[in-house]
Amino acid sequence: MKRRATPQMSAVYDVLAASRDHPTAVQLFQRVRRILPRVSLGTVYRNLDKLRDAGRLRVVRLEGGLAHYDAMIEPHDHFVCERCGAVIDLPGRAPALDAGALRAAGYDVRWHTTALYGACAGCADRPSGRAGRGAPAHGQAG
Repeated sequence: MKRRATPQMSAVYDVLAASRDHPTAVQLFQRVRRILPRVSLGTVYRNLDKLRDAGRLRVVRLEGGLAHYDAMIEPHDHFVCERCGAVIDLPGRAPALDAGALRAAGYDVRWHTTALYGACAGCADRPSGRAGRGAPAHGQAG
């Protein structure tokens, strides 16, 4: 039996799909509340889990361990700005890793991402003390 999408699930997915900054669950919750003011953080988390299980989003865990959500499910890598916290999709892919040895040892490897760290174009032009880590990405609303 196929589950139908609830208004909450549709709103969570639509907000994520329109985001280019790989938001956390709390950031998504704040954005979804603009559309559905009575939605709870628990509802956002539950719908993110359902969307992940359905293969409609990826969870990307980067430095610091926070889960960032990404509606782009095609294989791609990321650039993380160490100054402002922006997470940016990179075109193309790093060379594929040979996961055969891990699979032979019993690991279930489903996908991977490579993350490059440094300063984004907007932060690279600024003195290092002006942008705080975790601040919204340039041109992105938090």
